[in-house]
Amino acid sequence: MINKTPLPFLLVFAAIFMSILNSCSQKPQQQDYITIGALFPLTGESSDEGLRALNGLQIAKEEVNANGGVLGKKLDIIVLNDKGDEEYIVQQYHKLKERGVVAIVGSSYSSPTLALAIEAEKDGIPVISPTASNPNITMGRRNVFRTIFLDDYQAEAMAYFAYNSLNAKTAVVFSNENSESFRQIAGFFAKSFSALGGQVTSIEPYYAEDDFAFLLRKHAVNPPDVIFCPDDYIPAAKLVNTAYEAGLTNTSILGSDAWDGILTYIYHTEAMENAYYTAPFMFDDETRNVMLFVRNYFDSFSQMPLTGNATGYTCVYILAEAIEKAGNTNWDDIVSAIKANEFDTLMGRIKFDDNNNPRTNVYIIQIRGGVYSTCAKLSL
Repeated sequence: MINKTPLPFLLVFAAIFMSILNSCSQKPQQQDYITIGALFPLTGESSDEGLRALNGLQIAKEEVNANGGVLGKKLDIIVLNDKGDEEYIVQQYHKLKERGVVAIVGSSYSSPTLALAIEAEKDGIPVISPTASNPNITMGRRNVFRTIFLDDYQAEAMAYFAYNSLNAKTAVVFSNENSESFRQIAGFFAKSFSALGGQVTSIEPYYAEDDFAFLLRKHAVNPPDVIFCPDDYIPAAKLVNTAYEAGLTNTSILGSDAWDGILTYIYHTEAMENAYYTAPFMFDDETRNVMLFVRNYFDSFSQMPLTGNATGYTCVYILAEAIEKAGNTNWDDIVSAIKANEFDTLMGRIKFDDNNNPRTNVYIIQIRGGVYSTCAKLSL
């Protein structure tokens, strides 16, 4: 004889069982992870910088989770492609906000990061950029930070190096008229170099890489001691190659942090012997935390880390430490913790100023024998 359980009881039991299953499957996801977002250019011409930052984030996340996570929970990072586009990054920002991220790392370049900062300021969500150096990004915005130095600071450092270390007395400044940020850095350098006693003989506006050959020929008859050109690493490589081929071997070519990665596009590595650029990080620094990071990064990716790798890594650690200090994931509390604390980073000890900017070391980078190396380390 078969005992039959009443159907209504089975239905109630099934409903209770499914409810328990659902709560078990959802509860760990809600309780066991703290999720931050990241917005970087991962496709197109700007993708190199975004991919560097992404690699740095990956290393940091693995280390944080291996050391117990954040507030006893695993750290998770949702990464979206912003395409380096000012309108698209705003759309992607709202997707991250809808997914409940507690903070956002991004972006790599100043123009899209400024658009992100303006939108995020309305909500108060913490935002920290690894490499966007335009002063306007953080100016007056309580919730927006960066881990790289400001454009005026790096321009001042390069002017100081040119005047005092290269003994430069004359300079020509190339100004990229397609970029507000690069145009600003060019102006900052000209002002700083002149203040030191140097003479800026010309500020040359340009609109495309093809303009370099004409501008270099223009100054070949009476070459300046230095040419300063803040631009991305691909145009910068064309400038250095063109200057070398034009025989301007006695003129030093100077650039900004956006030159990081230039070696890949240099045809004449000997041309870089007389070229220098600024960076907030250099892998040959012998401080202990830098050496550990470099070894870990090389073991993971079989290459030496550059600025974007290090600053992306640093963003994650600053957020993780701030969340721990806050004791919760409330946006305003995280922002307050970032502003109130000092952080030991790969770029040195960081205390954010009133406009949420760090004052880090400035490395003057040169490529010697086809290898990146530190020529000088400045702290003005």
